[in-house]
Amino acid sequence: MSWVTVIWSMSAGACLTLAFLQFIVWCKDRAARANLVFALGAVAVAVFAGLELALMRAETPAQFGTVARWIHVPGWVLIVSIVAFVRLYLNAGRRWLAWTVVAVRTLALILNFVLSPNINYRKLTALRHMPFLGEPVSVPVGVPNPWMLVAQFSLLLLVIFVVDATITVWRRGNRRQALVVGGSIVLLVVLASAQAVAMTWGIMATPLTVSLFYLILVAAMAYELSYDLIRTAQVTRQLQASEASLREFEERVALAADAAQLGAWELDTTSDRIWVSDKVRQLFQFPPDGEISHTHFEQRVHPEDRAARDRVMRRAIQTHGSYETEYRIVLPDGMIRWIGGRARCVSDTKGKPTRLLGVSMDITERKQAEELFQLATEASPSGTVLVDHQGRILLVNAHIEGLFGYARDELIGKAIDILVPERFARAHASDRANFFVAPEARAMGAGRELFARRKDGSEFPVEIGLNPIQTPHGVVVLANVVDISARLAAEEGMRRSREQVELLSRVSLLGEMTASLAHELNQPLGAIVNNATAATQYLEQGRLNPEQLQDILTDVVRDARRAHDIMRNVRSAIKKGSAIRGQINLNDVVKGVTHMVQPDAAAQLCKMEMSLARDLPAIECDPTQIQQVLINLVRNAFDAMHDTPPGRRTVEIATNHNGEGTISVVVRDYGSGISETARDRLFEQFFTTKDDGLGMGLAIVRSIIEAHGGTVTAENADGGGARFHFRLPIKEGMPQ
Repeated sequence: MSWVTVIWSMSAGACLTLAFLQFIVWCKDRAARANLVFALGAVAVAVFAGLELALMRAETPAQFGTVARWIHVPGWVLIVSIVAFVRLYLNAGRRWLAWTVVAVRTLALILNFVLSPNINYRKLTALRHMPFLGEPVSVPVGVPNPWMLVAQFSLLLLVIFVVDATITVWRRGNRRQALVVGGSIVLLVVLASAQAVAMTWGIMATPLTVSLFYLILVAAMAYELSYDLIRTAQVTRQLQASEASLREFEERVALAADAAQLGAWELDTTSDRIWVSDKVRQLFQFPPDGEISHTHFEQRVHPEDRAARDRVMRRAIQTHGSYETEYRIVLPDGMIRWIGGRARCVSDTKGKPTRLLGVSMDITERKQAEELFQLATEASPSGTVLVDHQGRILLVNAHIEGLFGYARDELIGKAIDILVPERFARAHASDRANFFVAPEARAMGAGRELFARRKDGSEFPVEIGLNPIQTPHGVVVLANVVDISARLAAEEGMRRSREQVELLSRVSLLGEMTASLAHELNQPLGAIVNNATAATQYLEQGRLNPEQLQDILTDVVRDARRAHDIMRNVRSAIKKGSAIRGQINLNDVVKGVTHMVQPDAAAQLCKMEMSLARDLPAIECDPTQIQQVLINLVRNAFDAMHDTPPGRRTVEIATNHNGEGTISVVVRDYGSGISETARDRLFEQFFTTKDDGLGMGLAIVRSIIEAHGGTVTAENADGGGARFHFRLPIKEGMPQ
């Protein structure tokens, strides 16, 4: 047997052997499609080698042309196999370029069978015999066919396709695959093509030996596939060796996940199949058995949250990254739960994202607590600011926006000093640092007078309550801010009103005392007049001796001093002031007095109750004097309930429009009531039932009411206590 026969037979046998081995691998693992493609290509090379041997043994030009025509069939199979192998095994190469290579090569195959004798030659004129490996072989002599350029162009496209794929694999980091597979394909295809072109175009007289180049290419591809099998076997042995440790680790992970209420899952992004742990089935209320798809998860997610959850998942897959999200799920019984999820994208050895590994946990209680906190913060009647230990604002409510004139986005993340007047900024920084050294709650209004600064730079007085909160990220402070501008203004108004009431009391007291002083001064002035008259008569009669004159003058001085003392007491009880009348609503007066005497009520453990008539018409009167009337009556009610149990100490004030042109006001207490002996003298001047009373309060009340054209009465009430009742005319009959 000649060397040519031996070499080409061994080449074909080697290719068939490698094809058989890889075919077996594919039979055991149908996902190994690259092994099947390799097997087809190796068979094609074996057939190619056999046809090359037939070309060398051809006896006539016609026989050579027929074999040359059929040799393009395994050539087509080989090129298609190389393209498919690159796409499947290297996971690279442009798809459109791959289809272009196949299409052009298919066109060349069709032209090969259409043209005669084949696509390589337009005409075969003869065969020459030349020595090759010690024996003669046939070499064609003929006219080359220009259509052969189509086949050669397909080989050029094949080289371009493989070079592009090799560059991609190299950049991906798989440099061994790029060199072994990509480099060998490019090199050997170029060499084989060059040898075939040189023979066909008559550049050199040599038999066709392309199968030897392709044999080396098959060997290189087989080596790479075998390398993967060897690596797989090594990995399998390593996995088997660490299986026990892995099971132990999985048990620990499962224990930790159960303790943390975590459910694990794994999504196959190519098949949409998903594996879930028992905890996930419990969280989502899936059946304990049976397969679960990603669609089942989608059906559980709240419709309003599906788009956002899908968006972060797609982004993680596209970027080979991870994500963290929170979303709601709707359970079969209609209950809504909050789920917190984290996942990471995992790629295969070729860099293609194939899996999402994630965990899920129930965060419903935390979300509910956050929602309640948010609702409570927004519903707070005071401004709420949450500040971290560095003085940065973490949260504000709508009330803060209204107080300071800032939008919420303008405050979040800013220093709290933005709300502090500049004149206090340095001291505030020091106070804040000292507070965080030993944080403790501070009640509203505690500490010195505080001021805040609005966005426009204006300042306003505030009260601030501080509550430190310990969090995993350190101490934060919840500050409640209250604008006390209105309260301070009201207190100032109350102070002025009390001064006016006190002044009016003195004026009214003067009015009441004027009548009584007429009696008090009548006696000393009458005595002075009598003594002076007696002295004059004695002088006219000449009977006045020095001793008598001395006695008369002594009496006059004594009576004059008595009158002087009375007048001095009157002057000390009054200051400047005048009554001013206007249209007022008695309900407003009652509310104001109730607020003014509230401290006294609290001090004596008394409760105030009001029953005010609606649509009360206005009356014309002096509001300060009417306030004095109500204050006297209410304070008398407090004093009357001194011995009443605290639970029954209630003062009731009611207003009513009786339709008779008057408005009535009733002040009722639950004290000891009015005794029979005092009932007829209640409104007398200087009559009092109190140990320390002056007896002028109710007299002043009566004089003021009567000065406004009204009446005042008193009576015992059913159920105990007394009821004082006064009426004021709406307009008619009021003295001017």
